[in-house]
Amino acid sequence: MSGSRPARILFVDSSGYEDLGGASTVLDELIERVDRTRFVPALACLSPGRWPELVRARGTPAYSFPRARLRSARNLVGIVAGLAGVIRSRRIDLVHASENTALLYATLAGRLCGTPVLWHIHSPLQPRARSERAVAAVLRRLPPAHIVFTSEGARQRTIPFPGVAATVVPPGVDLARRAAGDGARARAAFGIPVGAPLVTMFARIEPMKGQADLVRALGTLRRTHPDVRAVLCGPPDRASRYWARLGELVGELDLAEHLQFPGDVRPPLKDDLVAASDVVAHPSLAESFGLAVLEAMAGGRAVVAGDTDGPRLLIEDGVDGVLVPPGDPDALGAALARLLDHPEERAALGAAAQRSARRHDVVAMVERFEAVWDEVLAQRGPG
Repeated sequence: MSGSRPARILFVDSSGYEDLGGASTVLDELIERVDRTRFVPALACLSPGRWPELVRARGTPAYSFPRARLRSARNLVGIVAGLAGVIRSRRIDLVHASENTALLYATLAGRLCGTPVLWHIHSPLQPRARSERAVAAVLRRLPPAHIVFTSEGARQRTIPFPGVAATVVPPGVDLARRAAGDGARARAAFGIPVGAPLVTMFARIEPMKGQADLVRALGTLRRTHPDVRAVLCGPPDRASRYWARLGELVGELDLAEHLQFPGDVRPPLKDDLVAASDVVAHPSLAESFGLAVLEAMAGGRAVVAGDTDGPRLLIEDGVDGVLVPPGDPDALGAALARLLDHPEERAALGAAAQRSARRHDVVAMVERFEAVWDEVLAQRGPG
């Protein structure tokens, strides 16, 4: 790249929602924090929602190209043409495609324009369904200039792309912001009595995240901790069978007065709620990293998480958190009960968790991405 102007990066993400998941939150941090003297970001979302509007309000160009099912050739062509138009009009130097469903669209648009594409893979790329295998076959013929994986586990479980350079860059968090929550303010906002034991969870509401196991664990926990309260945060699909089943479980276990589902909760209220928590639970059945786990650790909370790739990377069991077998509500409930009964252990785990979280500072994450972009752009040569 020539030093005459900053490099222009187009982030392509499959989300468009205001209630961002972990992968989109990482992208949002990159857009906000990138060194604007060296890189100029723009965003393209492939789902409807308010995220582009929020990004534009912060002064960054943002576009929306809602996708339909892959078998809609017209939609596919329209999205690729729209992305290619942005690449050309904004003279984009590098396309950064985040989340697996964005890879095909971004790669085709980049190839049309002769612009290098970087893939940012958060969950392992493991095609199972017929449509996923078809997309993977295309991607193998159109490999990217570089792949960034969120974790080593995601890299190991992704189908191979021989000859493509790869880097592992774990997510980072703003440590000061995550530790600045006001617990009393959150308890007031959610109507939680002072002194009532509080368990929270932060994740998109879907079967793989394990909310059903937490609800079952809370049903058992309430027998010995009748004052326990729980707040399960995350955007739901209210038309899904899983959401309906969670409602049924709450009724069956008589938890309606003890459990809240407020939808997505964003900072600073999210940080307040973490600060108000006695324990943060994350019983996901599969997790490549677990940004919500890291955020809770940075907030100084004891975390009980499913023993999967991501939490195992972040937590040393019994030292700075607790790991339990995924899909085991009894083990989850027992761990929660123990921590609620032993405040000294809970406090020690939270303090150790906050120290461990310092390994994942957001500033260092941004710097690592900037180094990868520099490497890819250097291979391209002067623009």
